[in-house]
Amino acid sequence: MKLLPYAPGELSAKLADYLAKDARYAAVFIYTKQRFHEASHLGAHNWEHAYRDTLNAIVIGEAENADMNIVLPAITMHDIGFLYGATGKTHGAVGAEKLAEFLQDAGIDYPVEMIERMAGCICTHKGSMHDEKPETLEAKVVADADLLEKFGPFGVYSGLRTYSEFNYPLQTALDRETQVFNLTLETPTGQKLAEPCRQFVADFYKELREASEAYANADGDYEA
Repeated sequence: MKLLPYAPGELSAKLADYLAKDARYAAVFIYTKQRFHEASHLGAHNWEHAYRDTLNAIVIGEAENADMNIVLPAITMHDIGFLYGATGKTHGAVGAEKLAEFLQDAGIDYPVEMIERMAGCICTHKGSMHDEKPETLEAKVVADADLLEKFGPFGVYSGLRTYSEFNYPLQTALDRETQVFNLTLETPTGQKLAEPCRQFVADFYKELREASEAYANADGDYEA
C-alpha cells in the first residue's frame, strides 16, 4: 500500500528543484540535516522522518496552493524542539520558541515576518494528534505532512520507532488500533491521501493485540 502515488525518485527530484532555486532554503535543509545526524539518540524523530515529511509537504502544499517558501523550511525544521531537550508533548512549542535562535546559529537570515509564520507552523504541527489547531493554510499543510506518516505501512513503522524512542509500554502501541480513526487531517489533499490507509494501521495493531493476549500479565514478576 502506497501513501503517495509517485514513482521512485519523482518527489526527491521535485525537492532538488526547490533546493536549487532557493539558496536560503537549501542552507536550512543542509544545517537541519547536520544537526539531526548529530542527535543520534533520536530514533524516530530523526532526519529520515523530517525528510519524508518534507516530501509529504511538497505533495500537499502544491495541491493546496500553499506558500512553499514558508511550508518547506517549516516542515524541514518542524522537530527541532527535540534538539533542545523537549518532550513529545512540548517539542512543537519549544521548536517554535527556538526557531530564531536555530536560524541564527546556522547563519541563515529570514525576515521576522517569515520566521513568525514558520514558527506558527512548527508550534501546531502535531494537529489532531495533540489536539492542536493549525490556523493558516501553511500550518495546516505542515500538520498534515507530519500526520500523514501515521497512516499506511509507514504508520506502523514510524509508530513502533516512536514507542522505542520514548520507551513506551506495549499498551501504548495497542491503543493505536482505535486512535488512528480519531486523527483528523486539515486539508482536502491530506484527507484524500490518508483515508485509504487508516485500516492498514488498525489491522496491524489488532493483530498485535491478539498476539499479545498469550502474554497477558507477563511482566516478569513472580510470586511464590
